[in-house]
Amino acid sequence: MMNNKIAFTLAEVLITLGIIGVVAAVTLPTLTTNITERKNSERHANIAFKITQAMEMMRSHGELVKYDSTEDFITHLQKYLKIAKICYKDNIAECWPTSTVLDRNGEEFEISKAKTGKNLNLGTTSNNVGLILADGASLILNYDPSSEGLDIGDEVRAEKRELPVGFGKTKDFPYTTSVTGAIDFVTDVNGGGKPNREKDNTTNKENDIRSFNGASFTLGCPGEDGPAGCLLYLGTSYSPVNCTDTSSEGYAYCEPTPSNRSLDYWAGAKYECAKRGMRIPNVDKLQSIQTNKSHYLSLNNVNDWSWTSDEYSSDSKCCANGVRLSNGANVYCEKDVQAPIICVSN
Repeated sequence: MMNNKIAFTLAEVLITLGIIGVVAAVTLPTLTTNITERKNSERHANIAFKITQAMEMMRSHGELVKYDSTEDFITHLQKYLKIAKICYKDNIAECWPTSTVLDRNGEEFEISKAKTGKNLNLGTTSNNVGLILADGASLILNYDPSSEGLDIGDEVRAEKRELPVGFGKTKDFPYTTSVTGAIDFVTDVNGGGKPNREKDNTTNKENDIRSFNGASFTLGCPGEDGPAGCLLYLGTSYSPVNCTDTSSEGYAYCEPTPSNRSLDYWAGAKYECAKRGMRIPNVDKLQSIQTNKSHYLSLNNVNDWSWTSDEYSSDSKCCANGVRLSNGANVYCEKDVQAPIICVSN
Protein backbone atom coordinates (compact mmCIF):
# COMPACT_ATOMS: atom_id res chain seq x y z
CA MET A 1 0.00 0.00 0.00
CA MET A 2 1.14 3.53 -0.69
CA ASN A 3 2.00 5.53 2.44
CA ASN A 4 0.88 9.06 1.47
CA LYS A 5 1.95 11.93 3.80
CA ILE A 6 0.46 15.44 3.74
CA ALA A 7 2.62 18.43 4.63
CA PHE A 8 2.99 22.18 4.03
CA THR A 9 5.49 23.40 1.54
CA LEU A 10 8.12 25.91 2.58
CA ALA A 11 6.37 28.58 0.50
CA GLU A 12 3.06 27.99 2.30
CA VAL A 13 4.76 28.23 5.70
CA LEU A 14 6.44 31.51 4.76
CA ILE A 15 3.20 32.98 3.43
CA THR A 16 1.36 32.01 6.64
CA LEU A 17 4.06 33.54 8.83
CA GLY A 18 3.96 36.68 6.73
CA ILE A 19 0.20 37.00 7.21
CA ILE A 20 0.56 36.48 10.97
CA GLY A 21 3.27 39.14 11.06
CA VAL A 22 1.11 41.67 9.22
CA VAL A 23 -1.87 41.01 11.50
CA ALA A 24 0.36 41.34 14.58
CA ALA A 25 1.86 44.59 13.29
CA VAL A 26 -1.63 46.01 12.84
CA THR A 27 -3.22 44.76 16.08
CA LEU A 28 -0.41 44.86 18.65
CA PRO A 29 -0.11 48.67 18.87
CA THR A 30 -3.88 48.92 19.36
CA LEU A 31 -3.82 46.15 21.94
CA THR A 32 -0.91 47.80 23.77
CA THR A 33 -2.67 51.19 23.75
CA ASN A 34 -5.83 49.70 25.25
CA ILE A 35 -3.91 47.81 27.93
CA THR A 36 -2.04 51.02 28.80
CA GLU A 37 -5.31 52.93 29.05
CA ARG A 38 -6.69 50.40 31.52
CA LYS A 39 -3.50 50.48 33.61
CA ASN A 40 -3.57 54.28 33.68
CA SER A 41 -7.15 54.31 34.92
CA GLU A 42 -6.45 51.69 37.59
CA ARG A 43 -3.46 53.70 38.76
CA HIS A 44 -5.54 56.89 38.68
CA ALA A 45 -8.26 55.31 40.83
CA ASN A 46 -5.69 53.84 43.23
CA ILE A 47 -4.13 57.24 43.93
CA ALA A 48 -7.57 58.74 44.52
CA PHE A 49 -8.46 55.87 46.86
CA LYS A 50 -5.32 56.33 48.98
CA ILE A 51 -5.95 60.03 49.44
CA THR A 52 -9.62 59.40 50.22
CA GLN A 53 -8.63 56.87 52.89
CA ALA A 54 -6.21 59.37 54.43
CA MET A 55 -8.89 62.07 54.56
CA GLU A 56 -11.38 59.59 56.03
CA MET A 57 -8.84 59.02 58.81
CA MET A 58 -8.48 62.78 59.27
CA ARG A 59 -12.23 63.05 59.69
CA SER A 60 -12.38 60.17 62.19
CA HIS A 61 -9.77 62.00 64.29
CA GLY A 62 -11.62 65.32 64.05
CA GLU A 63 -8.95 66.89 61.82
CA LEU A 64 -10.96 67.37 58.62
CA VAL A 65 -11.72 70.95 59.61
CA LYS A 66 -11.36 74.28 57.84
CA TYR A 67 -7.75 75.15 57.01
CA ASP A 68 -6.38 78.52 55.98
CA SER A 69 -4.13 77.22 53.20
CA THR A 70 -3.03 74.18 51.24
CA GLU A 71 0.21 74.16 53.24
CA ASP A 72 -1.71 73.89 56.54
CA PHE A 73 -3.90 71.12 55.13
CA ILE A 74 -0.87 69.09 53.97
CA THR A 75 0.73 69.40 57.42
CA HIS A 76 -2.20 67.41 58.81
CA LEU A 77 -2.73 65.13 55.81
CA GLN A 78 0.82 63.77 56.05
CA LYS A 79 -0.04 62.20 59.41
CA TYR A 80 -2.31 59.78 57.55
CA LEU A 81 -0.75 59.53 54.09
CA LYS A 82 2.74 58.21 53.35
CA ILE A 83 4.49 61.11 51.61
CA ALA A 84 8.09 60.86 50.43
CA LYS A 85 8.55 64.52 49.49
CA ILE A 86 6.68 67.82 49.75
CA CYS A 87 7.37 70.74 47.41
CA TYR A 88 5.97 74.21 47.97
CA LYS A 89 5.11 76.70 45.24
CA ASP A 90 8.64 78.03 44.67
CA ASN A 91 10.15 74.57 44.11
CA ILE A 92 7.02 72.73 42.99
CA ALA A 93 8.68 71.32 39.84
CA GLU A 94 10.91 69.15 42.06
CA CYS A 95 7.90 66.95 42.83
CA TRP A 96 7.03 66.29 39.17
CA PRO A 97 8.88 63.80 36.92
CA THR A 98 9.19 66.18 33.93
CA SER A 99 9.83 69.91 33.64
CA THR A 100 7.03 70.42 31.10
CA VAL A 101 3.76 68.76 30.06
CA LEU A 102 1.30 69.17 27.23
CA ASP A 103 -1.92 70.77 28.40
CA ARG A 104 -5.45 70.04 27.17
CA ASN A 105 -4.89 72.14 24.08
CA GLY A 106 -1.61 70.41 23.24
CA GLU A 107 0.48 73.42 24.27
CA GLU A 108 3.61 73.13 26.42
CA PHE A 109 3.21 74.12 30.06
CA GLU A 110 6.12 74.62 32.47
CA ILE A 111 5.47 72.84 35.77
CA SER A 112 7.34 75.57 37.71
CA LYS A 113 4.45 77.92 36.86
CA ALA A 114 1.82 75.73 38.60
CA LYS A 115 1.97 77.85 41.76
CA THR A 116 -1.66 78.56 42.74
CA GLY A 117 -5.16 77.24 42.26
CA LYS A 118 -5.70 79.53 39.30
CA ASN A 119 -2.87 77.62 37.54
CA LEU A 120 -4.97 74.47 37.93
CA ASN A 121 -8.02 76.22 36.49
CA LEU A 122 -9.67 76.31 39.92
CA GLY A 123 -11.69 79.03 41.61
CA THR A 124 -9.20 79.50 44.43
CA THR A 125 -5.92 81.40 44.58
CA SER A 126 -4.50 79.39 47.48
CA ASN A 127 -1.03 78.00 46.80
CA ASN A 128 -0.50 74.58 45.24
CA VAL A 129 1.69 71.96 46.91
CA GLY A 130 3.59 69.23 45.08
CA LEU A 131 3.72 65.73 46.56
CA ILE A 132 5.61 62.54 45.84
CA LEU A 133 3.88 59.66 47.61
CA ALA A 134 5.73 56.70 49.07
CA ASP A 135 4.72 54.58 46.04
CA GLY A 136 6.30 57.15 43.68
CA ALA A 137 3.11 58.86 42.50
CA SER A 138 3.52 62.58 41.69
CA LEU A 139 0.76 65.10 42.46
CA ILE A 140 0.18 68.83 42.40
CA LEU A 141 -2.62 69.49 44.86
CA ASN A 142 -4.74 72.46 45.85
CA TYR A 143 -6.93 72.92 48.92
CA ASP A 144 -9.85 75.37 48.89
CA PRO A 145 -9.73 77.47 52.09
CA SER A 146 -13.41 78.37 51.68
CA SER A 147 -14.35 74.77 52.51
CA GLU A 148 -15.88 74.18 55.92
CA GLY A 149 -14.59 70.59 56.27
CA LEU A 150 -16.53 67.60 57.60
CA ASP A 151 -17.20 66.69 61.21
CA ILE A 152 -17.14 63.15 62.60
CA GLY A 153 -20.93 62.92 62.56
CA ASP A 154 -21.49 64.42 59.10
CA GLU A 155 -22.88 62.24 56.33
CA VAL A 156 -20.30 60.85 53.89
CA ARG A 157 -21.38 59.99 50.34
CA ALA A 158 -19.58 57.48 48.15
CA GLU A 159 -18.78 58.78 44.66
CA LYS A 160 -17.95 56.70 41.58
CA ARG A 161 -16.22 57.85 38.44
CA GLU A 162 -16.34 56.47 34.92
CA LEU A 163 -12.82 55.92 33.58
CA PRO A 164 -11.66 54.45 30.24
CA VAL A 165 -10.40 50.85 30.29
CA GLY A 166 -9.56 50.35 26.60
CA PHE A 167 -11.38 49.13 23.49
CA GLY A 168 -13.79 52.07 23.76
CA LYS A 169 -15.14 50.80 27.07
CA THR A 170 -15.40 52.50 30.46
CA LYS A 171 -15.77 51.24 33.98
CA ASP A 172 -17.21 52.76 37.14
CA PHE A 173 -14.43 52.88 39.72
CA PRO A 174 -15.18 53.28 43.45
CA TYR A 175 -13.43 56.57 43.11
CA THR A 176 -13.74 58.60 46.29
CA THR A 177 -16.17 60.00 48.85
CA SER A 178 -17.44 63.44 49.79
CA VAL A 179 -14.61 63.85 52.33
CA THR A 180 -12.41 65.05 49.44
CA GLY A 181 -14.67 67.95 48.50
CA ALA A 182 -12.09 70.59 49.49
CA ILE A 183 -9.26 69.32 47.28
CA ASP A 184 -8.37 68.83 43.64
CA PHE A 185 -5.13 67.71 42.03
CA VAL A 186 -3.40 66.54 38.88
CA THR A 187 -1.26 63.41 38.85
CA ASP A 188 1.09 61.67 36.44
CA VAL A 189 0.01 58.01 36.49
CA ASN A 190 2.99 56.56 34.61
CA GLY A 191 5.92 58.26 36.29
CA GLY A 192 6.90 60.61 33.49
CA GLY A 193 6.45 58.12 30.64
CA LYS A 194 5.04 59.42 27.38
CA PRO A 195 2.92 61.09 26.15
CA ASN A 196 3.11 63.43 29.20
CA ARG A 197 -0.19 64.97 28.24
CA GLU A 198 -3.48 65.89 29.83
CA LYS A 199 -6.86 64.94 28.43
CA ASP A 200 -7.11 66.07 24.81
CA ASN A 201 -9.82 68.72 24.41
CA THR A 202 -10.14 67.93 20.70
CA THR A 203 -10.59 64.15 20.88
CA ASN A 204 -11.74 63.94 24.53
CA LYS A 205 -9.17 61.17 25.02
CA GLU A 206 -7.66 60.64 28.48
CA ASN A 207 -3.86 60.42 28.58
CA ASP A 208 -1.31 59.76 31.33
CA ILE A 209 -1.76 63.04 33.21
CA ARG A 210 -5.07 62.76 35.01
CA SER A 211 -7.26 65.17 36.93
CA PHE A 212 -8.76 64.13 40.25
CA ASN A 213 -11.85 66.20 39.60
CA GLY A 214 -11.52 69.10 37.18
CA ALA A 215 -8.03 70.47 37.73
CA SER A 216 -5.96 71.17 34.62
CA PHE A 217 -2.77 73.09 33.96
CA THR A 218 -3.25 76.68 32.83
CA LEU A 219 -1.37 79.95 33.09
CA GLY A 220 -4.49 81.07 34.80
CA CYS A 221 -6.67 83.97 33.79
CA PRO A 222 -9.57 83.56 36.22
CA GLY A 223 -11.76 85.85 34.12
CA GLU A 224 -11.35 86.89 30.47
CA ASP A 225 -8.33 87.45 28.28
CA GLY A 226 -8.43 90.22 25.71
CA PRO A 227 -6.43 93.00 24.03
CA ALA A 228 -5.97 94.83 27.37
CA GLY A 229 -4.90 91.65 29.18
CA CYS A 230 -6.55 89.38 31.72
CA LEU A 231 -9.38 90.83 33.79
CA LEU A 232 -12.11 89.68 36.15
CA TYR A 233 -15.26 91.80 36.52
CA LEU A 234 -16.66 91.53 40.07
CA GLY A 235 -19.24 94.31 40.00
CA THR A 236 -20.21 95.25 43.54
CA SER A 237 -19.81 91.77 45.02
CA TYR A 238 -17.32 92.89 47.68
CA SER A 239 -17.37 94.45 51.12
CA PRO A 240 -15.76 97.58 52.56
CA VAL A 241 -12.80 97.40 54.93
CA ASN A 242 -13.20 98.89 58.39
CA CYS A 243 -10.10 101.02 58.42
CA THR A 244 -10.32 101.62 62.18
CA ASP A 245 -9.93 97.87 62.81
CA THR A 246 -6.18 97.29 62.74
CA SER A 247 -6.67 93.53 63.28
CA SER A 248 -8.49 93.15 59.95
CA GLU A 249 -6.60 91.48 57.09
CA GLY A 250 -7.91 94.19 54.79
CA TYR A 251 -6.47 96.96 56.97
CA ALA A 252 -3.20 96.77 55.01
CA TYR A 253 -5.07 98.16 51.99
CA CYS A 254 -6.28 101.26 53.83
CA GLU A 255 -4.67 104.65 53.50
CA PRO A 256 -4.98 107.27 56.25
CA THR A 257 -8.54 108.60 56.19
CA PRO A 258 -10.63 110.87 58.41
CA SER A 259 -12.04 108.93 61.37
CA ASN A 260 -15.60 109.42 60.12
CA ARG A 261 -14.80 107.38 57.01
CA SER A 262 -14.02 104.05 58.66
CA LEU A 263 -15.85 101.94 56.04
CA ASP A 264 -13.61 102.11 52.98
CA TYR A 265 -14.92 100.52 49.76
CA TRP A 266 -11.80 101.54 47.85
CA ALA A 267 -9.65 99.54 50.29
CA GLY A 268 -12.23 96.75 50.05
CA ALA A 269 -11.84 96.69 46.26
CA LYS A 270 -8.06 96.41 46.53
CA TYR A 271 -8.37 93.67 49.14
CA GLU A 272 -10.92 91.68 47.12
CA CYS A 273 -8.67 91.62 44.04
CA ALA A 274 -5.59 90.79 46.12
CA LYS A 275 -7.34 87.71 47.52
CA ARG A 276 -7.47 86.45 43.94
CA GLY A 277 -3.82 87.19 43.23
CA MET A 278 -4.87 90.25 41.20
CA ARG A 279 -5.11 94.03 41.65
CA ILE A 280 -7.36 96.92 40.70
CA PRO A 281 -5.99 98.77 37.64
CA ASN A 282 -4.47 102.23 37.61
CA VAL A 283 -6.09 104.96 35.50
CA ASP A 284 -4.10 104.22 32.33
CA LYS A 285 -4.86 100.49 32.53
CA LEU A 286 -8.57 101.01 33.12
CA GLN A 287 -8.78 103.47 30.20
CA SER A 288 -7.14 100.82 28.01
CA ILE A 289 -9.75 98.32 29.19
CA GLN A 290 -12.51 100.81 28.38
CA THR A 291 -11.11 101.31 24.88
CA ASN A 292 -11.16 97.54 24.33
CA LYS A 293 -14.40 96.99 26.22
CA SER A 294 -16.17 95.30 23.29
CA HIS A 295 -13.69 92.40 23.46
CA TYR A 296 -14.81 91.45 26.99
CA LEU A 297 -18.23 89.81 27.26
CA SER A 298 -18.53 90.56 30.98
CA LEU A 299 -18.26 94.32 30.28
CA ASN A 300 -20.70 94.54 27.36
CA ASN A 301 -23.51 96.08 29.41
CA VAL A 302 -21.38 97.85 32.01
CA ASN A 303 -21.40 101.65 31.70
CA ASP A 304 -20.85 102.70 35.30
CA TRP A 305 -17.54 104.01 36.59
CA SER A 306 -15.05 101.71 38.30
CA TRP A 307 -12.37 102.21 40.94
CA THR A 308 -8.68 102.57 40.05
CA SER A 309 -5.66 102.20 42.30
CA ASP A 310 -4.80 105.91 42.01
CA GLU A 311 -5.77 108.28 44.78
CA TYR A 312 -7.16 111.67 43.81
CA SER A 313 -4.14 113.51 45.22
CA SER A 314 -1.45 112.99 47.82
CA ASP A 315 -3.13 115.64 49.96
CA SER A 316 -6.63 114.18 49.74
CA LYS A 317 -6.68 110.70 51.26
CA CYS A 318 -10.48 110.60 51.39
CA CYS A 319 -10.88 110.24 47.59
CA ALA A 320 -9.65 108.02 44.76
CA ASN A 321 -9.89 108.12 40.98
CA GLY A 322 -12.21 106.11 38.79
CA VAL A 323 -12.90 105.75 35.08
CA ARG A 324 -16.29 105.67 33.37
CA LEU A 325 -16.65 102.49 31.33
CA SER A 326 -19.09 104.25 28.98
CA ASN A 327 -16.65 106.86 27.65
CA GLY A 328 -13.29 106.57 29.49
CA ALA A 329 -13.74 109.84 31.37
CA ASN A 330 -11.97 110.35 34.70
CA VAL A 331 -14.01 110.70 37.87
CA TYR A 332 -13.07 110.88 41.52
CA CYS A 333 -15.11 109.94 44.52
CA GLU A 334 -14.94 109.49 48.28
CA LYS A 335 -13.71 106.07 49.32
CA ASP A 336 -16.83 105.19 51.31
CA VAL A 337 -18.84 104.89 48.07
CA GLN A 338 -19.29 101.45 46.53
CA ALA A 339 -18.50 101.22 42.83
CA PRO A 340 -18.16 98.19 40.52
CA ILE A 341 -14.63 96.81 40.39
CA ILE A 342 -12.46 95.12 37.79
CA CYS A 343 -9.46 93.03 38.87
CA VAL A 344 -6.47 92.66 36.54
CA SER A 345 -3.53 90.26 36.59
CA ASN A 346 -0.41 91.29 38.47
